[in-house]
Amino acid sequence: MRPSLLAVFFILAFSAGARAQFTGHSGVYYLGAANVPVSAAQYANPSVSGVVVRFRWSDTEPAPGSYNWSFIDGEIAKAMQVDKKVSLQPLGVPDWLADLGARQYFSIDENAFHSSYGQIVSDMLPWDTVHVRRYLILLKQLAARYASNPTVAYINTVGGAFSRNLPDSVLTDTTARVKEAFWKVYAYDADTVAALMNAMTDSCMALFPSTHLWCSMDYVTFETQASGRPRNSLASRVAAHGIAKYPDRFGVWREDVAGCNPPANISSGSHWYLVAQNPCRSGAQMLWSVQDGPSRMNKCGIVPNSKAAVLDSAVNRALALGMRYLEIYGADIADTELASSIQRANMLLIARGTACAGPTQVKEIERQEARLELFPNPASGFLSIVSKDEFSDEDRLCIYSASGIALRGVAFARSARIDISDLSKGLYYLVLYGSKPLVRTFVIY
Repeated sequence: MRPSLLAVFFILAFSAGARAQFTGHSGVYYLGAANVPVSAAQYANPSVSGVVVRFRWSDTEPAPGSYNWSFIDGEIAKAMQVDKKVSLQPLGVPDWLADLGARQYFSIDENAFHSSYGQIVSDMLPWDTVHVRRYLILLKQLAARYASNPTVAYINTVGGAFSRNLPDSVLTDTTARVKEAFWKVYAYDADTVAALMNAMTDSCMALFPSTHLWCSMDYVTFETQASGRPRNSLASRVAAHGIAKYPDRFGVWREDVAGCNPPANISSGSHWYLVAQNPCRSGAQMLWSVQDGPSRMNKCGIVPNSKAAVLDSAVNRALALGMRYLEIYGADIADTELASSIQRANMLLIARGTACAGPTQVKEIERQEARLELFPNPASGFLSIVSKDEFSDEDRLCIYSASGIALRGVAFARSARIDISDLSKGLYYLVLYGSKPLVRTFVIY
């Protein structure tokens, strides 16, 4: 069968470079707390494409070699019931690592938003051999249980496990609170750490041969003092390795999208620079929910200072950098005032993922086109839509501008004819909201 006109366009537009071949599942993913089950109702939410299953390593492996999979199994079962995806994200390190000889370091928590702010906290040295060995064992156990499950779309690791939140200073005397530079005390070397992280990327990709990886693009705040290099130097080398070897499955990810972040002007040394350089293979987590408005998500004074305006601004900033995936906190997804904002975000992210499709996704494009026929396309005056599937009278068909503004909305069961004579020339999104959103594009000439 010959590829459709739309599929041919995607091949010509995106097959030239490897970075456009990332095939991850796009949309809004529900972000909850670690080891706290997400309700079945939220899994069934049509404006959510998946759920982030965050689990503490210490809860999953409470003792060395002893595993409790009940939380992860339960979340995956709920996702399978409604044909949604999950992203697995291990968090933290278990205390028993220290008993096995892993080296700990102590520092003062300088994050004012943490409950431990100003207190002495401890963590394991990421590149300690005991930590590395036990983390690889954890990944092997996860892979043995979940690597062949198509519901698991992503695993979020490597960056988060080995380069995130390295402190500028550590305490060499916890009683007197004597501080020294982290990179001096532990002989930090970006080349050595990059080699370790690249090896862990290779291991993860081999263990999960059909799962996509979100690798956090973390900056090392002391990098310039330690080596004279930009603070995104470590992440740059990890990203280059992953993209070159796994162009269809290696994704760059960040955890701090906000109403005012990413900034409009991005320096070449920023972690956001790596995201901007890799559109279509990028995703992110919201910095926080918008329930607390200006205290964290709206530092630049967005007007009006409403929850919807701040959340929409965060989504728009992510889309402007080419992202196709966003983790939004459950508190915002459950907020009925934000329902249209969440729906819009999911639609635009799915559309971005479709527009980013490379040759390996042409069959999926054709499958969606077969389910929902639009004609004429390009259109002028009226647009006719016919579905080969049966939909409920409560399902809705919506037309959005390229910037995500809702323009038309009608009930839809099998077919519709919509007047578009008053719309300007350009690209539009058509979204059919059933049990699972179906996105198509069309052009008005």
